[in-house]
Amino acid sequence: MGLPNRTRPGGSLWGRLVDVFHGRDPQAPPAPVAPNSLEWRVDPDTETWWYQPPGDPAGMQEVQARAPDHYDFARLVWQACEVCRLGIIVKIRVTEPWQRHGYGSRMVRFALRGHDGYAWTTTPQSEDARAFSPSFTASTGVAFRRDSHRCEHMRAARAYSRERARPLNPPPR
Repeated sequence: MGLPNRTRPGGSLWGRLVDVFHGRDPQAPPAPVAPNSLEWRVDPDTETWWYQPPGDPAGMQEVQARAPDHYDFARLVWQACEVCRLGIIVKIRVTEPWQRHGYGSRMVRFALRGHDGYAWTTTPQSEDARAFSPSFTASTGVAFRRDSHRCEHMRAARAYSRERARPLNPPPR
């Protein structure tokens, strides 16, 4: 006849044994499931922002917005040379579900900070990025020519810093 089946609700004795074997508390409530970027949720409360500084004064820089599973759904890569007062947007990407939520504008404004009076160019971009550039130019007054000009300092600079990307407070909306 055996012992009565004393399992937690929805589980079996075998499941409880497996939980204990793996160091899980069988009485603890299940861990909350973090949103997954595959679910394509736009939730500003769960995103994190990261900044990768340049390796040299005119080196590549990068800013990313990431989902809780670390998927970078928005990314901007740029260079800015203080000597030549020149900047270039190398790459801008915002994954479809996060488009039209202000991520591209916030990232570009972050890159422009402290670079008043610079001449800015951009590399050939995707169709979405080409549509984004004129609207941003209209709102900021900064023209982004498409001739992708790099100065000698940018060409000579190391791509990125050896230091790891660091967390960044989200740029203002």
